[in-house]
Amino acid sequence: MKKLLFIGNSHTYVNALPHLVAELFRIYENEEVMPVMLTQGGVTLRWHSDQDQTAFNIRYGKYDYVVMQQATHPFDGAECLLRGAQMLLPLIRQSGAEPVMYMTWAAKARPEDQKELTDAFTMVAEKENTLLAPAGVIWEKMLKAHPEAPLFAADGAHAGMLGSYLAAVSIFMAMTGKKELSFIDDSFYAEKELDTDLCKEVHRLASETMA
Repeated sequence: MKKLLFIGNSHTYVNALPHLVAELFRIYENEEVMPVMLTQGGVTLRWHSDQDQTAFNIRYGKYDYVVMQQATHPFDGAECLLRGAQMLLPLIRQSGAEPVMYMTWAAKARPEDQKELTDAFTMVAEKENTLLAPAGVIWEKMLKAHPEAPLFAADGAHAGMLGSYLAAVSIFMAMTGKKELSFIDDSFYAEKELDTDLCKEVHRLASETMA
């Protein structure tokens, strides 16, 4: 059984994102995985690096993947993201886990901020040779193609269920190396109150982005 550790804040714990990723493993890989979260609202990777529980979990949790998510609204910039990741990466690599950078998205009122996020997360993933889950890029494409898509929660910053599904797809595809996903039975989406046509678009745009 694979074990996944998610380190981040509310952009990780809203809508139980790690559980959505685990569901995708079960459906597409026929594999049960154990997701674990270390999250607290509004905190950064630097904050996590100072917590004893973070080091303990990475060292002794026997994780296969560690997903890192930085505070986004506001975003402290590429250098802070890089420094935060660099404080965790040695522990992650010593443990034998594969690191994944989870790129978040610009707030609904500030779509122009996506370029900074995209550039920063791409730079860190390339510089530190990590996997990249480009949720923010897929999110931006989705909004351009379907401005009415309910990606955001009511606060205009966090993800609604469709946004969390998009993020889960990007993380799952980054971990598995899949370039496209077949469509799941409609009942999967119905129980989560997701629009099946919009989910098909998420799959298409994720494949386009991660090909």
